[in-house]
Amino acid sequence: MKTAEYLSVLVSIIVGLGLSQTLSGVANLLVDRRRVRFYWIWGVGVTLVFLANVQFWWGTFSVGAAVASNFFSFVYFLLTPIALYLSAVVLVPDFEGEGEIDLRRHFHENRRLYFGFLTAVPLLGASRSILISGDPLLAPERPFEAAFLVLLASGWLIGREGYQRFVAIASVALFVAFIVFAGLQPG
Repeated sequence: MKTAEYLSVLVSIIVGLGLSQTLSGVANLLVDRRRVRFYWIWGVGVTLVFLANVQFWWGTFSVGAAVASNFFSFVYFLLTPIALYLSAVVLVPDFEGEGEIDLRRHFHENRRLYFGFLTAVPLLGASRSILISGDPLLAPERPFEAAFLVLLASGWLIGREGYQRFVAIASVALFVAFIVFAGLQPG
């Protein structure tokens, strides 16, 4: 087994935890649907965290040798799936117990943590790509990473309902554009 393949196991576990957290949240929502007050912005957030985990997995197919060069590079690389996992943890409520689960209230109570962790993702991804993998500064994904950074940071700063609607819709549009223009191929 090559070093990059060996190290990818830990990355797989962390990505798997993020996917499990989002899928478990949706499954719990379906099971407890009678006591859940759905909030579409929360639904968009869960979907985006799920897709971001999948895209991270897809997009890092060829980075193995660069992040396996030393311990610090590998730990820095792990920060992105960790941030994605933590964004899922703060977004998905605890479905244990009795009583109503208000996803709007939960989203707004955890908005800053959710956007804080997500804002780190494009920053970590771009810096890892440039500093560790040696990718060009003007790669096709850079404008998307910059746009995500600004959009997600603004979601952290501005909590107004109307603005959160804008962030949800713009995030979906930006994610689709990113996949079409920069992320269709693995690695």
